[in-house]
Amino acid sequence: MQVRSLLAVMALAAVVGNLSPLAAQGRKAGPAVPRRAPQQPKRPQGNPARELDRFAKMPPQERQKQLAKLPPERRQQIEQRLERYQKLPPQQREQLQKRFEAFQNLPADRQEAVRGELQNLRNLPPVQRRNRLNSPEVQQNFSPEEQQLLRGSMGQPDLL
Repeated sequence: MQVRSLLAVMALAAVVGNLSPLAAQGRKAGPAVPRRAPQQPKRPQGNPARELDRFAKMPPQERQKQLAKLPPERRQQIEQRLERYQKLPPQQREQLQKRFEAFQNLPADRQEAVRGELQNLRNLPPVQRRNRLNSPEVQQNFSPEEQQLLRGSMGQPDLL
């Protein structure tokens, strides 16, 4: 009897062990599909102006050490932006940080709209850019705060 009990327990364990959560919910389980490793959550994008400021304040040896960890293309981008950022007067650096923080505080859909408009504006000659910023379309589609971000971004070097 003990052998039969042991076999019954083993059979039950084998059956229970093979049940998927779908089967437990009364659904048919399909063939076993290997699961992908969960993706690492994306780090929230930091403030690029603050990141540049952090690099600018690092001792040169530490900066080179940190930059060496980056892929070559990303490293080159940061080095170019860092050079432009360091040439800005402190007041413009502060304005850049404030503008980016204001941008980060916008809802995601508005960030996308502002980002798209900035890309459009950057492709226009200065006179057309000014006309576009003052157009009824921009005034209707963007809040006063968003319009201020657009205008401020067009008055500063393109760092971000």
